[in-house]
Amino acid sequence: MAKKAVIITGGAKRVGAALARYFAEAGYDIALHYNRSSADAKKLKKEIEKLGRTCALFAQDLSDIKALPKLMKQVQKALPHCTALVNNASVFERAELMETDEALFDRQFTVNFKAPFFLTQAFAKTFGKGCIINMLDTDIAQTQGSHFAYLLSKKVLADFTEMAARALGPDIRVNGVCPGIMLPSKELDMPYMKKLSQNVPLEMLAGLEHAVETVRWLCEQKTITGQLLFTDGGQHLL
Repeated sequence: MAKKAVIITGGAKRVGAALARYFAEAGYDIALHYNRSSADAKKLKKEIEKLGRTCALFAQDLSDIKALPKLMKQVQKALPHCTALVNNASVFERAELMETDEALFDRQFTVNFKAPFFLTQAFAKTFGKGCIINMLDTDIAQTQGSHFAYLLSKKVLADFTEMAARALGPDIRVNGVCPGIMLPSKELDMPYMKKLSQNVPLEMLAGLEHAVETVRWLCEQKTITGQLLFTDGGQHLL
């Protein structure tokens, strides 16, 4: 069996860490990108190595766009058998339209859209073949939200996913996964999530495991490109 490896941005915590564990359990070596979460990244590396997989760590501030081609070359040197890139890293800041200043807008668009754009470009130039998965958000189906610039950046990334799929075929497939609420946060506690689950069509919120399973499934589907898959129990239909 040919060796496989995946690049996961923002891979040290939460969704990224779950993706790294799931891919490692499925036989992939891991190129784990992180920014400031060094301790979490090193701990996860040990977990992955216990599974018998290689885990190479890459520290990089994704807002430094000019450094991204070099980052991809470093990944290629460490794991030349990389077959997939998961653009998972994102920033999520609350601010409605009239509350959004230029600095907040730039943070959202730089990490959530500009970095995935140029990482996709660098992956295509460096590896030439494979697949790219962009982590989106179920709320891209909506036109309102308390995180205005964040949501707008994800909507743009969704359009980019479809455009890149056409531009990079046939050698590279590009798809997106749109999770709903998967994990409690400071703003969304468990009681709220339970209440929301009662209103979605499937009467359940898709969990973290469903999102990561879908990402890996898309990596294995050779005939699927330009698709946005919602893993949200039907939340995007509300």
